[in-house]
Amino acid sequence: MRVLLIEDELALGRLISQGLELAGYQVTVCRDGIEGFERACEGGWAVILMDVMLPGMDGWGICRRLRDRRNTTPILMLTALDEVEERVKGLNLGADDYLVKPFAFEELQARVAALIRRERQQRRRHIKVADIEIDTEAQEATRAGQALSLTPREYELLATLASREGHVVSREAILAAWGDPDSASNTVDVHVAALRRKIDGGRAEEEKLIHTVHRRGYILRETSS
Repeated sequence: MRVLLIEDELALGRLISQGLELAGYQVTVCRDGIEGFERACEGGWAVILMDVMLPGMDGWGICRRLRDRRNTTPILMLTALDEVEERVKGLNLGADDYLVKPFAFEELQARVAALIRRERQQRRRHIKVADIEIDTEAQEATRAGQALSLTPREYELLATLASREGHVVSREAILAAWGDPDSASNTVDVHVAALRRKIDGGRAEEEKLIHTVHRRGYILRETSS
């Protein structure tokens, strides 16, 4: 997993990066805020660790700009500022956690792991395919921001296809996901047809998301090929 560390203190940056690398992370270190912001915008980071007081652009500015760009990468702020107001400011700007210097490396490592776990749990809760968004906890779905009125079986079907985006899902696999492996396979076809009307009805061919793969099953993806 890739970690971005934005820290201008050379010794501390080396200590953190070496410790995290020994723990199995791939660490990239930036020593000024402008470079750090540019690297953060590249994406692909499991977590971003950053000091508040940085040359070029401070940590608050980086955090605010990333969140303005809808960058949701977990951010852990590192700072010598121990005032409550400073911590609240960082959290209000979109930071996920705050660690005051000096700190034990074990605590830093534990907080990094916790942020990554939280992000993974959040991803499992929300599934997004094209303009379809599914909240697996609330068992609700939208397309282009509009709520979809789905029966429980249609919701289960959509969630099954979306969780395997880009892969063909057989009728047998769908029935197994429903916990009903002994039902006739044409039962799936009936529910797919109903779901397709709600998902793709009235849309141009290139906007349709549910596709039939002859003799194999169904696939959810942005375009058919």
